[in-house]
Amino acid sequence: PPPRTLVPATAPVPWVALLAGLATLVALYLVFWHAPREQQMGHVYRIFFFHVGSAMSALVLFLGCAVLSGGFLGLRRRKGFVVMALKAERLAFACGEIGVLFGLIVLVTGPLWAKPAWGTYWTWEPRLTLTLLTWFLFVGYLVMRNYAGSDDMGRRLAAGIALVGAPATYLIHVAVRLWGGNHPTVVTQGGGGLSSPEMQL
Repeated sequence: PPPRTLVPATAPVPWVALLAGLATLVALYLVFWHAPREQQMGHVYRIFFFHVGSAMSALVLFLGCAVLSGGFLGLRRRKGFVVMALKAERLAFACGEIGVLFGLIVLVTGPLWAKPAWGTYWTWEPRLTLTLLTWFLFVGYLVMRNYAGSDDMGRRLAAGIALVGAPATYLIHVAVRLWGGNHPTVVTQGGGGLSSPEMQL
């Protein structure tokens, strides 16, 4: 067969990327110039605009990685579904990579906010500890998946590691409600962290 040709460098940027870039610029304007200074925390509270979104993204991507890995394991031996299983596995790998990146942002921005707010960078409360452990779990998934290459057994082991992350993402979400801790509820359950309309926007 003839070799595959790469997409030319002059190919147009997809409209989704342009829309995401524009939305990012608008969001940065709203975070730094539109939202007012918070009375008690000052400008430090602006970390929330990065921290909370990154946390939500990381959890969705970790869950997606786990579900797609389960799809890979379930479809890989079924006749007519091998290609779909391989696509699910590749997409799971991509979700894991980006999820680990967003998880790292969460684990950096959280302590940056916690130091002025709580007086310490880290407390071993349930949500923080589960987030750290889940992040390590998906780092382990990426290491195993990279090490496996095209080996089927290695891919299956990596997918199994990712599956463990599914209940972990749920437990992170409900950790404060189940086990307490001093983690604030800024967005949900009547959290008071976004009191002004400018902050809510």
